[in-house]
Amino acid sequence: MSRESDIIQRAAAEFIHDRHRLGAFVGGLLRDAYAAEDVIQEVWVRLAAELEKGTLIENQAAWCRGVARHLILKHWRTQRTAKVVADSEALEAFLTQVETAFAESEDAADDEWQRRQQALDECVSVLPEKSRRLLSLRYEGRQSVEEIARATGQSFDAVTKSLYRLRQALTDCVERKLSQTI
Repeated sequence: MSRESDIIQRAAAEFIHDRHRLGAFVGGLLRDAYAAEDVIQEVWVRLAAELEKGTLIENQAAWCRGVARHLILKHWRTQRTAKVVADSEALEAFLTQVETAFAESEDAADDEWQRRQQALDECVSVLPEKSRRLLSLRYEGRQSVEEIARATGQSFDAVTKSLYRLRQALTDCVERKLSQTI
């Protein structure tokens, strides 16, 4: 494996690891899941291109947020969806504060997120297969409740109640596991 290929693979692994935070940053600002996904994908394309050129990126998460920030501004300008003018100092100050908040919370949030993710994985693993399938259809497959109802032969209300109960049970399980580790 070439050094360049190794660098790109490590960057890809880091990008995937940090994707949830980048998604929170982008999604929280855009409030449009499709536009946010487009921005995240474009950030990856630009990151890969820079790495292929041999650019050394010391803080990949910050670099990605910076690129995302510019793409968000571009989106707001073209869509005219920003509440303030996209070129205004107020918007720039706001974005700087949001980016700084994400950067400051990165390390602490990463530890907490990993603990929560591990607890959630453990809680999901002990669920019955039917419950895991329901969660998979909803959150991995991103299917609507209507689609899940058709796929499972259940009513809309039954799926809604099952998902509610599963989320509540998982929340309780995660909180129990986290309180045991403190």
